[in-house]
Amino acid sequence: MTEAKLTRGHSCVPCQHRKIRCNGQTPCAYCIRTGKECVRMRVSPSHSRNARLNHRRLTAAQTGSPSGDGQVIVSGDQRRYVEDNKLWKSLGDEMQGKDVSPDPERPPLRTRTDTPSTEVNLIFSHQRPTSISVKYPSAVHSFQLWQVFISNVHPLTKILHGPTVQKDILETFSEPTSTPGPTEALIFAIYLVAVVSLTDAECRSRFGEPRKDLLARYCNATEVALSKADFLRSTDLRVLQAFTLHLLSLRHICDHDILWLLTGLATRMGQRMGLHRESSLKDLPPFEAELRRRVWWQIVILDGRASQLTGASMNPNMQLYGDTQQPINLSDADLVPSASTIPQPSPITTDMLFCKVRIEIGVWMIEQKCLLGSESESSTTGKAKFFKAIDELERHIEEKYLANMDKELPLNLLTAYLARSAVCQLRLSVYHPIHRPERASDLSAEQIDMLLENSLEVIRYDILSHSTPALQCYLWHIANFFPFETFVLLISTLSGRPAGQVVDTAWEVIDQVYEHHPSFVSDTSDPLYWALGNITLKAWDQRVTSARTRGITVPRELPCIANLVHARATMARASSQQPSTTDVSGPATPQSLLLAQEAPVDYLGGLGTTNELASQTDLGMATGEELLGMMKGVDVDWDFWQQLLDGNGHDARARDDQETFYFSSFINKA
Repeated sequence: MTEAKLTRGHSCVPCQHRKIRCNGQTPCAYCIRTGKECVRMRVSPSHSRNARLNHRRLTAAQTGSPSGDGQVIVSGDQRRYVEDNKLWKSLGDEMQGKDVSPDPERPPLRTRTDTPSTEVNLIFSHQRPTSISVKYPSAVHSFQLWQVFISNVHPLTKILHGPTVQKDILETFSEPTSTPGPTEALIFAIYLVAVVSLTDAECRSRFGEPRKDLLARYCNATEVALSKADFLRSTDLRVLQAFTLHLLSLRHICDHDILWLLTGLATRMGQRMGLHRESSLKDLPPFEAELRRRVWWQIVILDGRASQLTGASMNPNMQLYGDTQQPINLSDADLVPSASTIPQPSPITTDMLFCKVRIEIGVWMIEQKCLLGSESESSTTGKAKFFKAIDELERHIEEKYLANMDKELPLNLLTAYLARSAVCQLRLSVYHPIHRPERASDLSAEQIDMLLENSLEVIRYDILSHSTPALQCYLWHIANFFPFETFVLLISTLSGRPAGQVVDTAWEVIDQVYEHHPSFVSDTSDPLYWALGNITLKAWDQRVTSARTRGITVPRELPCIANLVHARATMARASSQQPSTTDVSGPATPQSLLLAQEAPVDYLGGLGTTNELASQTDLGMATGEELLGMMKGVDVDWDFWQQLLDGNGHDARARDDQETFYFSSFINKA
């Protein structure tokens, strides 16, 4: 092969220090041979190159921006910019009185448990600790943590090769101080996310320590290891894998806002390594290229979810950032590091099933522009085409992945729930008022019935996932993908249906949601959870008022209603005594679980929805105009969610005047 001609300044740092010729690849031949990190110094670009870059940036700014206008939310002297995000623009005046900035007295990385790291500033620290071997667990605990990772985490992420990493972990047992920096960071990130996937009781039983102590230790160790590995400059895939696992852990212990910023950092790190471009992978060994595809798609998923929860743009064109192919449907055992080619995709179910289905649905959504709600879907023809496309996706997932899988395996069961729930949500998206609030009044009774049926179906899958004993090991992950938009739609629709069998069933489902997600009540610092509680209480208040007006039996107060009222009353009393007091002690994952709830056989077949609601006789009484009235009745302004959701303030007294119905209706019960 002809050696490429190099120009001044293009040799990597190790080759410059050795004063040898660099072949210009990344990593170069010398760094591969010696195991050194291939780092290149920046050189001043030429004038013509600067001009080209400026032109590209200008073009990107003109064509790559979200289609919707952003919104500036002002509270006092604080300002916050929010782009065209569907979730954060549809809850109405449910967050009045919430500040738009975190409490300044809180640490920069506010956690819902004790702040894990006080020694290392992950991004800006110049500390380079020489050793963190004292933080290594015993060999027995190390292997236990690895087994927890393989069981609870690896099937849902698949960003590393299990057999290869297991060898690295075994080697640390004898010589932990000689472990390379990137490997050390990856190992501690594995330990951290393994602890995240366990309950406090499991941590005490296995390791003899509270979960919060283990989280603090391994979060700090991971951050120190990443700092040692100089992760902001590193192009080592192991470092990016470690950082990605660290972000998976932070979903449970830090603010959505901070997590979104850090997922953006991971995206830039991946782009710097070329993970977003398939062309950058063609010169790599097939095994390395496949691992990079898996890491990139996990980052895309992470960033997309963080964007939704923090109020940022959900523009799929902004998320995708490239043309990297999807990972292949292969188990770890089929991937051999030394292989010159990658095997053909397996025709049978593999341990890549969950990730593969998740990625395929995500790519389909991007291609169909579901997240943006394209104008073509507004017409009758556009809706028909979209429903047909959903049917084709459903058939594809069923035939390719689910038809012949073993439904007794927990991972396969979770995958079926994921796929079926996703299809229901896609059908909801066609008429969901959150996507087109101006058309809510045009909805027919049949369309409103469809919204209620499908929203109930989606929420039931979340309950099934929480209540199925075989899926308890995946709850750490399931809890982070709750369908908030669908839950809001369900509650809002019920506000206009004060009585009936379906209404009773739906409220029982809502109560189960709060049972499985106790942080929705306990974490009063989270603006999204606060807003959900507000619309739940308002919908319940309407139900009680309607029953009294009609002279029928007042429904029995549900536990979730009592808990929401009590939490707000307690917060108001505490705030009157100590206005700055905050409650950030909400659990990382739901601990209140239904131990047994037999899944209907209908859930395990194809991807179709259940027929339970179809036989109900009290579904279709509301019109499109009435649905719009329902939403107004609970102050759900589908155009301005963000104005009400934003902020993390805790002055409950400021909210009392705006939410007097809470305490006029319920204060005697709190």
